[in-house]
Amino acid sequence: MHPTQIVVIAFGAAAIVGTLLLLLPISTSAGNNTTLVTAFFTAVSAVCITGLTVVDTATHWSGFGHFVILILIQLGGLGIVAFATLLGLLISGRISLRDRMNTLSEAKIVGADNVSKLLGRILLVYFGFELILATYLSIRLHFSYGEEVLRSIWHGTFHAISAFNNGGFSLYTDSMMGFSKDMFFIAPVMLAVIVGGLGFPVLIELHERLWRLRLKPGGKPKRFSLHTRLTLWMTISLIGLGALFIGLLEWNNPGTLGGLNTWDKVVNTLFSAVMPRSGGFNSIDISLMDPATWLGIDLLMFIGGGSASTAGGIKVTTIAVLIFIVYTEIRGETAVNVGNRRLPRSIQRQALTLVALSTTAILGTTLLFAATTDFSLDEILFDVVSAAATVGLSTGITAELPAFHQFWLALLMFVGRLGPVVVASALALRITKRHYELPKERPLIG
Repeated sequence: MHPTQIVVIAFGAAAIVGTLLLLLPISTSAGNNTTLVTAFFTAVSAVCITGLTVVDTATHWSGFGHFVILILIQLGGLGIVAFATLLGLLISGRISLRDRMNTLSEAKIVGADNVSKLLGRILLVYFGFELILATYLSIRLHFSYGEEVLRSIWHGTFHAISAFNNGGFSLYTDSMMGFSKDMFFIAPVMLAVIVGGLGFPVLIELHERLWRLRLKPGGKPKRFSLHTRLTLWMTISLIGLGALFIGLLEWNNPGTLGGLNTWDKVVNTLFSAVMPRSGGFNSIDISLMDPATWLGIDLLMFIGGGSASTAGGIKVTTIAVLIFIVYTEIRGETAVNVGNRRLPRSIQRQALTLVALSTTAILGTTLLFAATTDFSLDEILFDVVSAAATVGLSTGITAELPAFHQFWLALLMFVGRLGPVVVASALALRITKRHYELPKERPLIG
């Protein structure tokens, strides 16, 4: 099978197994009942590292249910194929050529010769960062909030993994709203979401440059790749512009930022600008935001984070490519140049295709929900974009949707998590060449 088919089957199998486990009585707290749609929605949301829920995660699921959700988040973030390849490496001590192709297809890493070394780096970044954050959060919860040792360790570990994988699941009913005045708790969570949303290629390149200090023969530092430069610049720009936008609209809103002091307003504004990248946590009440703020967050969620990361959306490099395409067309030039590099036409077509498919899925679902439910268009669009971009933020309507609509959103989350990977890989790996060209004819545009 094609590597993209392997990825789809792996994620689908994980979602099915997760659904069956969550249907077990041991997964549900006493007095609660779990339906098939609830279990399926939660399993898909976890393995697709979205964070949308139809029940209260903190009270509905038991400790075993929370553990199942945590494992699904870890598998979905690390990559199921990469995890299976790692197990094969540990058992047999070698990796087959097919496993190498499948792993590179899932992680979207180009030019990696040593897959075992690549997996080692990924695991070092993954588990190292999660361990540091889990330790810090556990200590913070125990000494600052009085949680008992085992409970603080479990809560710290769960939220560290959920944050770094952009999972959005929380063991607190109000997500991070209880920590809105504690910068030393939400700031590390925010940092984990940012790092997890940069992507494996960027993290590996940063590791090589900052820690290994790999130099060229001339003694000059190794130049960042175009992908890393675009990802870092777009990430910084979107967080800054998003924070400015949210701060201006919500600064005096008594339901969100209005009741906080100036410093807490700044911190929570930054937190609210970072979470649409795919983090899914909220430190202020999303349902009380101004509809104009919802629309701006819709755009941030649609763009998402970095390619080959735990974040969702169409990815920051995709929107950067589109910006340069428009800029090139306005200038009347023929080649799309970024910095001192020229973008291949295949990359331009992939970016346009991803945006077109994602937009079609979002608009189609929004139209369906608007025609068959009584919720406002603002609320529907927000939750639909959140599902398609695997973010997890919600205005509160997801839990109130009929079972069919919840099932539809679960499928949208699955497509949102795998669709861009599958489409991009298929376009990159299945390129057919024609031995002739048809005559040109220009239709009118605009």
